[in-house]
Amino acid sequence: MITAFLNNLLRLTMPIAIDVTDVVFYGSLVTCIVLGNYYKKIQDIELKKNYGTGLGILVTYLICGFQIYHSALMVWGNIIIMKCCDKRYVHQLSLAYTWTYLSYLSFNVKREGWPYDHWIHQTIALRLVGLAFEIYMVDKAKNETSKASPSKLTLGDPENMVEDPTALEIISYAYYFIGLHKGPYYRWKIYQDHFNTPFSVLGDFRVITEQKLKKVLACSVIYLLLRTKYPVQMYHNDVFYKSYGADNRYLYNLPQMMMYYLQYQVIMMLCTSVCTEAGFGVYPAKCQSLPGHGPSMKFSLLKLASSTNEVALEQEYNFGVLRTFENDKVIFGPMMRDTLRGWDMSVRYWFWAHTYKNMVRANNEVKSALSFLAWTIWCGPTIPQLIISSTLWVHIHLESEYSELYETTASMKTPWDIGFTIMRLSCLTYLTPCLILQDPSTILRYYNSILWVYHVFLLMLIVAAVALHKSRETPTSDK
Repeated sequence: MITAFLNNLLRLTMPIAIDVTDVVFYGSLVTCIVLGNYYKKIQDIELKKNYGTGLGILVTYLICGFQIYHSALMVWGNIIIMKCCDKRYVHQLSLAYTWTYLSYLSFNVKREGWPYDHWIHQTIALRLVGLAFEIYMVDKAKNETSKASPSKLTLGDPENMVEDPTALEIISYAYYFIGLHKGPYYRWKIYQDHFNTPFSVLGDFRVITEQKLKKVLACSVIYLLLRTKYPVQMYHNDVFYKSYGADNRYLYNLPQMMMYYLQYQVIMMLCTSVCTEAGFGVYPAKCQSLPGHGPSMKFSLLKLASSTNEVALEQEYNFGVLRTFENDKVIFGPMMRDTLRGWDMSVRYWFWAHTYKNMVRANNEVKSALSFLAWTIWCGPTIPQLIISSTLWVHIHLESEYSELYETTASMKTPWDIGFTIMRLSCLTYLTPCLILQDPSTILRYYNSILWVYHVFLLMLIVAAVALHKSRETPTSDK
């Protein structure tokens, strides 16, 4: 409602139409960074929680407008599930309800704030379902006769997690302003540690924030220069399909892929700047915090530093839990699996922990397929997303197949790594229109114009892999 009003106002008063959704999103994000320093100075824990929750609800309203009630229905539906249902099934019910609601939003709700309102719904969904899984894991651990080793990586920490959070605590966690715009995702345990440990106030993290903002400025300048030279509107222009060859249309995806990468970097650096400015997600470096999960080792040191100021002051700290990209893997790979693991790492952790790892009885191919399916629904089961998910799934498993069929290590590692890198970059370039366009007809028109070349190539590789398997099995069966 607010966004629509401002759009109409600007169209009347400005010679060039301005997308107000961008202004509202980035403006609220920068405001959260500025307010983070004031938030950090609040001493009373309850006041701090109320401040963060209230600011998060305000941000949600500014971006989603009157359709904020969709997020409220998502939150309250999960509250009912967590408070009223059997804890043995609470994670499954929460996942089913939340993912069904996300699908409903993708198909039936016309939203003026796309994609920013969708990002907020995605963030809230990850938090709520992740909390349901943590409740399930704690209940499961308490019912088991033998406890797991404390050094083992688990989804929850039964000694520190509140077993049954209240409805107000669930609302506060779901709407908390830190990471609400686009992530990074963090567990309920990390949210609790923020209030129960002194780490956030032991130092001034302004230097880290300033470094991030400098990178934001550099990436933004490069992005704007590329956007001026290579506008995305070309995909909708008839001249693009009549005057340019298929090779030029394919290569036009390269600058678009670079712009998508830079834009995502800018957004995530701004989002993590909110965290660093507020002192959120900081842990002792020796605990080796993992993105989305938190500390993975030295739990005794973490407990001691949380309760003893002398020990806490002796530690070196970092924001490992906020790490979003491993740019070496994203850029250099060499395999697609490496790139995906290095991209939006907290979200990758969530899907690994709650979908892939949770299906213990299925084989790896089925686990991977169901994990990609859950990711597709979370992103929005649209034609572009279905093309992305299916292509990446096939590509990843073809890499694994050819790694088993041939010797890809030792002396042959470098040639195969070069081949995998070329294939990976070709695939990402090919999929770029699905990442930056939302109109299915434009996307289908584009791929028809280049004859679905990469999918044809993948089909040839599948046929070749099947033929190689059969040729190698035949001598064995004859013997």
